Amino acid sequence: MEKDGLSVGDFVLLLLNLRKKCQNEQKENLSQTEALHYAHFRLWIEDIDERQSLRLLNRQTAARIIHNFLRIECGLPDLPDISAAKNLKDLYTCRLCANHIAQVYERGIMPACELDEEGMFFNHLGILSKKEIEEIIKTMKKIMKNM
Repeated sequence: MEKDGLSVGDFVLLLLNLRKKCQNEQKENLSQTEALHYAHFRLWIEDIDERQSLRLLNRQTAARIIHNFLRIECGLPDLPDISAAKNLKDLYTCRLCANHIAQVYERGIMPACELDEEGMFFNHLGILSKKEIEEIIKTMKKIMKNM
């Protein structure tokens, strides 16, 4: 596995631990397998995430998991106005992912990653670096603290 990325399974475990810290829960630590089962059961990850948990986390998958996690685990409602996200030239590359991407973009959790003469791009299949994931977690902590 690549040094700089994080697996989907590790990211799911990271989010569950983040929720525990933010809510001061004293539950026992889950294994990655248990965390994946829990997240799948709660419907904030998909079957492929659980079955292929060792694959590196890309931006599209991260947006979907983060959005579902915040909505389902934290009770954070969707933002009604996603007009700023419509500036992303590739927002509708995956129509099923468009709302997930728009929600995390609008909240400042995941910024656009490319800017060229055509405009801003989200870069759906780009692999997230550990540094980018650290920034995502930092932003999520702020959001969860203000809930």
